[in-house]
Amino acid sequence: MRKPVRWLLSEVDRWVVEGIVTREQGTRIRARYPEVAQGLSWGLVVFFGLGAVVVGLGVILLFAYNWDAIPKFGKLALVLGALVAAHAGGLILRGKSDWRPKLGEALTLVGTMTFGAGIWLVAQIYNIDEHFPDGFVIWALGALAMAWTIDSMAHGLLAVVLLVIWGGSETFAFNSPVQWAPLLLAGGVGPLAWRLRSPLLLAALLAGLYFLLLCDAAYWGGIAGTFGNGFAFSALLLALGRLTARRSEAKARDGDAVLRAFGWGGFLFCAYVLGFRGAVRDLYTWKDLAVRTPEWAVFLHHWLVMGLAATVWAWLLARVVRGERGRVPIEEWLVPIALIYSQILGPLLDEWLVATVFNLVCLGVATMAMVRGCRQSRLEPTIMGSLLLSLVVAARYFDLFQSLALRGVVFVGFGLILFAEGFFYRRARRSTEEGGTP
Repeated sequence: MRKPVRWLLSEVDRWVVEGIVTREQGTRIRARYPEVAQGLSWGLVVFFGLGAVVVGLGVILLFAYNWDAIPKFGKLALVLGALVAAHAGGLILRGKSDWRPKLGEALTLVGTMTFGAGIWLVAQIYNIDEHFPDGFVIWALGALAMAWTIDSMAHGLLAVVLLVIWGGSETFAFNSPVQWAPLLLAGGVGPLAWRLRSPLLLAALLAGLYFLLLCDAAYWGGIAGTFGNGFAFSALLLALGRLTARRSEAKARDGDAVLRAFGWGGFLFCAYVLGFRGAVRDLYTWKDLAVRTPEWAVFLHHWLVMGLAATVWAWLLARVVRGERGRVPIEEWLVPIALIYSQILGPLLDEWLVATVFNLVCLGVATMAMVRGCRQSRLEPTIMGSLLLSLVVAARYFDLFQSLALRGVVFVGFGLILFAEGFFYRRARRSTEEGGTP
């Protein structure tokens, strides 16, 4: 049961005792918030998961230490026996009640770790000289199979880590990026995160996708390709987060919040960097790199993600116009505008003009977020806008060669804005607490 619900039910009991509400009214209030079975605490889940990983690593080290002294068939029996025992014990415990299913999931995770160790140990037994990243992808597929079989978030997280290691190894160790690695990660883990309604697994998936996409873009397009791909992918996540928003399901809202958090983080970072003329000069070199980069790589890593982002934003706009969705905050419409400006018009314009526009984009997002946060007495957009405005002001006016008078005026104005923001936010908050309209 969530803490707010537990607090409310305890307060209802106290109201009944004190005579504030009747016993019948208290019963009706409690009926509106039915008590659900108490799940395992997150602390215990984390310790079970970490313990399983550490035990799995310990088993691997013990195998390695005594490996030479074990005969060949004994090695195979040891690996397969540990694998079967861990999974069998875990599956048996998953059929029990209380805390034992989570312990069973931890045991199956030990089994999956043993499976990964067995891949390399068996290769050593039979002197199999193979491409070592293949071991990681086989291990990841095994983890994915277990994740889907037993609906395990822990196995999903392990699969994300292994697929990222596989893709990174191919790119950095062998200069052979696997273009379909992000598709395997998204297709294998994305539906599982939705099925489990797990914001943590979704966050791990998005972090892994960022890594794989940017690695591939960096290989083909250098820092310019990495930056453009990251900018477009962030805009795509923001559109998906807004498009899939469901106000009737709390866990779905958590997933939308994760999409928007990653999207805003990437977008604001890119917009902030493009506010510097030197960065614009260094980052708008993709058109020069395209001369010596295969055409398919230019399309895949420069235009495809941007096209997907623009398409989803256009679809979102059409649904808003038809009234199928609620109103989208004004600052969010700056995202597709900035993306198109950055990728299409930016390389054709003077770097000073590009930097000025993106300074205005950052200021616009910050200002509108602060205003919306104060009007709705919401702390999250208020803080985000204030931090972004602080970064813009600090970056532009801490230069020792700027006029001291100009810096003084700017900082006085910035301080007054913060004072006004605090005043209006407090007034809206008090109005909300008193049951009025902010």
